Amino acid sequence: MKESPSPITYAGYLQLNKILSSQKRKSEEFEAPAHDEMLFIVVHQTYELWFKQILHELDSVMEMFKADYVNEKNMGIAVSRLHRIVEIQKILIDQIRVLETMTPLDFLDFRNYLTPASGFQSFQFRCMEIKLGLKTPERVKYSQQAYHNLFAENEQEQLLKMEAESTLFDLVENWLERTPFLELNEFRFLQAYQEAV
Repeated sequence: MKESPSPITYAGYLQLNKILSSQKRKSEEFEAPAHDEMLFIVVHQTYELWFKQILHELDSVMEMFKADYVNEKNMGIAVSRLHRIVEIQKILIDQIRVLETMTPLDFLDFRNYLTPASGFQSFQFRCMEIKLGLKTPERVKYSQQAYHNLFAENEQEQLLKMEAESTLFDLVENWLERTPFLELNEFRFLQAYQEAV
């Protein structure tokens, strides 16, 4: 018999103490606190949280498509989770509007403290690109070097391992290639399609 869960608070469940104490303005270290640096940090941390959710959804869908037989019951779940990713991406784009409330001069108040940090160094964003199907030859080089050189050694290993695995694009393509409804009894999908078009 399972034990009943112990009571938990909203803050405890969401670990708000950890999350809300992780905004450390670099400008404060130099005794020149920049007000808008907080906005910059919160927006980018929010991006990373959404990236985490997208990867969670992607991994789930990819796991469904790795099987030789994709259970028809899972198609609705896969579509729902992919739709969720689309909705999250809309939010990610809308967040730019919030960031745009910071003027270029406000950004310059703390930009020098961030060198050489860049959004190109988002490990999770690179994971999403790989899992969705972006291949290494299709990448634009950053600072004239391979993108994974910007990451710690353990992250580089993870990225290279990921590149060797099937992507969502590969998995869906494989599924489409073996889709059973192409020929069923007397029905020939390609013939019916050609006649319809």
